[in-house]
Amino acid sequence: MRKHLALTLLLASPVALSQPYIQLGLGMVEMDHDEDFIFSDGTRLKPDSSENMFQLTLGKRYEQLGFEVSYSQYEGEESKEWEAYTNIPALPAGVSGGTPNEYDEDWDSKFKAQQLAVKGVYFHNLNERLTLKGSLGLTYTDYELTASHEQSWEEDKVGPDWEYDYLVSHDKNSETAWGGILSVGVNYVLAPQLAPNLTLGVEASVAADKYNTATALLGNLGWSF
Repeated sequence: MRKHLALTLLLASPVALSQPYIQLGLGMVEMDHDEDFIFSDGTRLKPDSSENMFQLTLGKRYEQLGFEVSYSQYEGEESKEWEAYTNIPALPAGVSGGTPNEYDEDWDSKFKAQQLAVKGVYFHNLNERLTLKGSLGLTYTDYELTASHEQSWEEDKVGPDWEYDYLVSHDKNSETAWGGILSVGVNYVLAPQLAPNLTLGVEASVAADKYNTATALLGNLGWSF
């Protein structure tokens, strides 16, 4: 009987000691990739500007080890604009109704990423309120590159303005890729007496695959169950 009880406790202990948690992360990401778009007129845009990043993480901790599954979304963009008030290009054939005195031309591109990551995590408690964590894992990312080119003519006059917009081109390409991710972070228990399960954290990560390397810094709000 005692042997059976000891075996039951041994098997149940990892479950009893496990601690599920959820984290919501917001921050900035820096993209490094070679995905650019060349328009028919020769204009080239590379959408790699720094943008906001959103991340939702579900995890489970077993003492010093654990695992996480996270979903993140971010995008880079680049645009170009040209305005003219003299020597305005002619309206497209068949368009009439106004005498434009303003002209705008816009080129826009976006490189959007939706990423799923599975990571193994190592935890180290510095004290009752502060925990360091490091993780290593795999990513699967869905990339979408979109680009558009638009022309706009406007007659600014007394009374209702006249305007005509023409979409020159709109393109969209999608790719997927497997990659790896490395992250380090720290979690802090805000109020051990009032809300011992509520944490505030900071996490830095680098995720890389054949299309892109994303370096991110996030602030995390977490809750342990």
